[in-house]
Amino acid sequence: MDVLVTGGSGFLGSALTEKLLQCGHRVYSLSRHPPEHRDNLFGVKGDILQPGLGLDEELPGIQVVHHLAAIHRLGQDKDGSIWQTNVQGTMNVIDFCKKNEIPRLCFTSTAYTQGRNTYEQSKAYCETLVRDSGLPHTIFKPPIIMGSPQHFYSGHLSQFASLLVKVHRRAEIIRRKVEGTLRLPVIEPGFRMKANPKGKINLIQIDEVVNAMVAIDKPGTYWLTHPSPPTVEEVVTWVGELVMVRMEISYDFKPTPIEAMFARLSNAFTPYLWGDEFPTDLISCQPITKEFLHQTILKSLFDY
Repeated sequence: MDVLVTGGSGFLGSALTEKLLQCGHRVYSLSRHPPEHRDNLFGVKGDILQPGLGLDEELPGIQVVHHLAAIHRLGQDKDGSIWQTNVQGTMNVIDFCKKNEIPRLCFTSTAYTQGRNTYEQSKAYCETLVRDSGLPHTIFKPPIIMGSPQHFYSGHLSQFASLLVKVHRRAEIIRRKVEGTLRLPVIEPGFRMKANPKGKINLIQIDEVVNAMVAIDKPGTYWLTHPSPPTVEEVVTWVGELVMVRMEISYDFKPTPIEAMFARLSNAFTPYLWGDEFPTDLISCQPITKEFLHQTILKSLFDY
């Protein structure tokens, strides 16, 4: 089967491409910086913001379009690029599918479409566009996707930990601990933050997501969420143990200057610290463990 993947050179797109190739499909990977051609993989230079996806050549025989290209940023959309790319890009993909009579459109959205930032709002609106398009379609709703050794991605959780490290200026201390070269006991500073300790942070490994995306061949909306996600308290504790900061969740406190600074700098992450409950169409997944989170964050911080 011939498959076109928009955003094919991105984190999720590259992992999906590899899985499709393993299953024997011919993949056209579309992006502004496409990959080199190799067996059954064809890099296609294009731009979802352009009519016809900016293609200089026709791609006959495409049977499925996986639309992944988007800006995934949780902060403010000051220049309008998040909304423009995600919404106008999806409209152009829909038009491309109609014009070329593509039999099926697969749209990768997100489980987080509650409208708490422009990214969530754009994805929710794009889901409506896809459903109202009249095209045979499948919508995938993954949660927070974590990388793997084969498909590394720092992700928002690693960025959260990195910010915590920077605020406390503890990068060198952490490196020494990992390398086993600490000579003196380390004082762990206390640090408070407002969150819901029993809320769930839905994290999932990328392999679980791409396996499901390739296996599902029917129309509909599918929640590719982890059936047993960790709690906010677990994640906060695990991150604190790694960066050697004694984390405490509290609902009401007068923040210290460093706590106030962190709250201001991490404002984009704050809504997710109260937890979310999602349905799931996955029966089982690899568990999200402390060891897995530590490995992912360490690779992001120090490339271990």
